[in-house]
This record gives sequence, C-alpha cells and structure tokens, in this order.
Amino acid sequence: MSLVGQILHTGIKLSPKKPLLQLSPKQQQIKVLHRLLRTAQNTDFGKRYDFEDLTRIKDPRAEFRQWIPIYSYDKMYSKWWHRSLQDEPNVTWPGIIPYYGVSSGSTQAASKYIPVTHESLHCWNKSAQRLFSSLSQYPEITPQQLGRQSLMVGGTSKLTREGQHLYGDNSGIMALNRPYWLKSFYKPDADILEIPDWNDRVNAIVAKASSWDIAFLVGNVAWVQLILERIIEYHGIKHIHKLWPNLTMLMHSGIFLEPYRESFENTLGKPISYIDTYAATEAFIGYQDQPNDRSMKLVLDQGVYYEFVPFDQKHFDETGNLISSFVETIPIEYVEENKPYAILISTTSGAWHYLLGDVIVFTDKQNCRIKITGRTKLQLNLTGEHLTGELITGAIQHLNQLFHLDLVEYTVSGEKHESHFAHKWYLATNKPVDKKKICTAIDEYLKTNNDDYSVQRTALLNNISVELVQKGSFYGWLHSRGKMNGQAKIPCVLSEDLKHSWLEYLHKNLIN
Repeated sequence: MSLVGQILHTGIKLSPKKPLLQLSPKQQQIKVLHRLLRTAQNTDFGKRYDFEDLTRIKDPRAEFRQWIPIYSYDKMYSKWWHRSLQDEPNVTWPGIIPYYGVSSGSTQAASKYIPVTHESLHCWNKSAQRLFSSLSQYPEITPQQLGRQSLMVGGTSKLTREGQHLYGDNSGIMALNRPYWLKSFYKPDADILEIPDWNDRVNAIVAKASSWDIAFLVGNVAWVQLILERIIEYHGIKHIHKLWPNLTMLMHSGIFLEPYRESFENTLGKPISYIDTYAATEAFIGYQDQPNDRSMKLVLDQGVYYEFVPFDQKHFDETGNLISSFVETIPIEYVEENKPYAILISTTSGAWHYLLGDVIVFTDKQNCRIKITGRTKLQLNLTGEHLTGELITGAIQHLNQLFHLDLVEYTVSGEKHESHFAHKWYLATNKPVDKKKICTAIDEYLKTNNDDYSVQRTALLNNISVELVQKGSFYGWLHSRGKMNGQAKIPCVLSEDLKHSWLEYLHKNLIN
C-alpha cells in the first residue's frame, strides 16, 4: 500500500468532519465581496467605482450592482485589461498580472487573454482541494487508488513570455503552479507537457502510456477520448483497462458529458465513475460533490462573488446579448430553482461584474447546487424557438440511442429561407444514415421537449435539414484554426463568423 495514498485517504476521510464556521451562502458571499473590494480599492478600477466607499457598507451588494455596469470580456478588455496586458500595474487588480490564460471559448474566433493572479491560483488550488475531499463519498476511492497516477489532458505548459508576464494554456499555468509534492502523481511529466504541438504531445503520451499506472483521467471528455483511442490503437489492445487496470474515474469539464458517454465507454473494459467540474479560465466555480447527483456545488468562499441575471427576453436579445449594462442582478439567497440564469462573477484576478457567458439553473437552492444548461450566445433563437445547448445535446443523445451512431461531433446553424427560417444540423459519422429519419427524430424530440420550438414550427420555422460529414471533420476544422490544444470545444451552435469558416473548410477539403 502507498504510504502517501494512505495519508491522502485519511485526510479526505477526516476533512468533512472538521468543524466549519457555519456561514450562510449570503454571509459567505458578502465576506468575499468585502475582501475583493478592500484588496482592489486602490486600483484604477477601484478608484473609478468608489470601492473605498463600498467597503464601508455592511452589505454593499446593492450598491455594487448599481454603481458598476456589467462587463463582457470584450468590454472589460477594451476598457481595462488591454492596459494590464501591457504590464501596467494596478489596473483592475493590485500589481502586475503575472499570467494570462489564452482562451477562445466556444463562440469567438479571436483568442481571449484572461488574467490569472497569484491570489486566483491560490483560490483555485483551495477549491481543487475541496473537490479532492469530496472523493471520500466514493467507496471505490481507496488508499491504493489515491497512491496511483492521474492523466491530465490539456494544453502545453510551455508558456510564452512577453514583458513581465507569461501567457498560454490555462491548464499549463495550473500545471506550473501545482503543489510540488503532487507533481509526481500527475502525468504526463514536464518534458512532455512542454511540447508545444498538440499532435507531437499526444504521440509522446501514447508512447509513454504503458509505463504509467493511471487511476484518474482529468480533462475535457472529447480530448480524453481521442487520446484513449490513440493509445488503444498504438498498443494493439481491446480497451484501455488492458493497459490501466486500475482506472477508476473521469473528472471532466468544459462540455456536456452525455453525448460522449456511449462512445467514451467503448474505450473502457469496465465501468468507471464520473465527476463534473465547473472550471473556467476565469475561476474554479463548482464541482460535483455527491456520487448520485450530477449537479455541482458552487464554491462560495474562494475569491468569487456571484450574481445572477434571469436568462429571458426581458434581459437578453435574440442574439444572447444583454439589453442593458445595468440590470437588477439577483444575489444568491433570492435565486429560484429550475429557472435559467446568466452568471456574473467578480474575482481575485480582477474581473468585475463579469458576464461569464454560461447559463445555469439551480437544482438545489439550499445547498447551492447548479447545472450548466448552455451559453448565452450558444443558442438558436431565430423566431423565438429558444434552442439551447442543453436541448441540442439532448437531441444528439436521442439520436445515439435510436440509431447507435456514436455522434460526438456536431453543430447547428440558422438558415434564412425567404420569409421563413430553418435549422441546419451538421453531423459527423461514417455509418450509413437515413437523413430523413434523422431529421424526423430531431424534430420530434425538440417538439416534445421545447414548447417554443413546437409553436414556431407551425409558424416561421421550416423543417430542419441535415448535412453529413466524415468522422474527424470537426477536429480537422479545429486544427485548421489552430485550436487543437486539448481545451478547445466544438461549438454546438455556429455564429455567422464560425459558419463561414466551417463552410470554407468543408469546401476546401471536399468532405461533404
């Protein structure tokens, strides 16, 4: 038995039993906001919005939302972060920002540069420890398992220096700042992590895989699956458990698991457990803390202050943009269960009143558990049909169950047809498919599960169409855009810019 594994197992068994200061979610969030305001009161942002005055208010949340406009990434960057990216100190957070996580998200072609501070890294690691402690709820997590290794699938740790800061993949920044004593438990090692090219890095992982004893997989399930398939092919084995018999768990984030579950489990020799995490470049926001509940618990006391905006026509237009920069945001104690909200965060990296872009619902208000249902801009709402990311992935899962297609690459675009509109679905599969049956299945699923869609299908929304492309086409498209990095996502809805790029790629490669 691993001595370290025994120590870790004892630690996570004891950690839930430690006495905790019983603060309500409201009290925790007020405390976090006060700390953020006090720390940043002498920054240019803090002076502009009178943080010093806000710190004198016992509960400053109402004034905070009234004094400060809501910032999207583009607005925050153009007004503030472009200055800190030039190593100007004290812009939205004290000092010079040491790191920038480069992220393209799901909707933008241009890269985003998200500040990462030493304070935010500390909060991230503390939140990861909470996730680690939650493993005590899983009976299969034994001392032996904790003494084994984790495969981290993400970007390269080879960062680029520019002036006084470094920038690169967020997972690479996290890897560099991981506690030293934990580094031996994570694979791949630094020599592989520093390989900048994704394919070269994967080849090195595949070649080394037989020398590791992997118990945990960590990363975006789509990229994890690609690597497992490569390992299985390279080593000539039937499934990954032939190489890693102790593989027990996948900790994943970034995309919906369910459309991938069937094809992912084809790489396994036996069932494993799954843990959902909500780890954005901007902050570690939540994690699944119960084996039988797929919702995630918000981290309320680690440097992130939350506000919520109802995701409805009163607050957002048909393209997913806020109608006004000043809206009556809802604090944690007044949210309602099963109601969609856009999430705003203020953080220890100098994000303020920041629209993260995700849409969530509270599944358990008392315990602050949520699930992600989509993105504010990753939805089709051409005529009022409100086709969300959750509905799209639900339709894909429905197709996989009906036709056993193993679809994991897909997207949807909006099309204009004279005075009407329609949805066009692009599906990647090498299996023979009856497109008419596929169209009918998608249409019936959406009518059954979305009243708005059902109504619009009788009015301005024409029947859907399906375009079949070869399996691997979407990953080829990502590669052509320089997005093969273990973190990028295939957008489930194509914006006009991305649709142009996608169609151009298809035309050049004659895939359709």
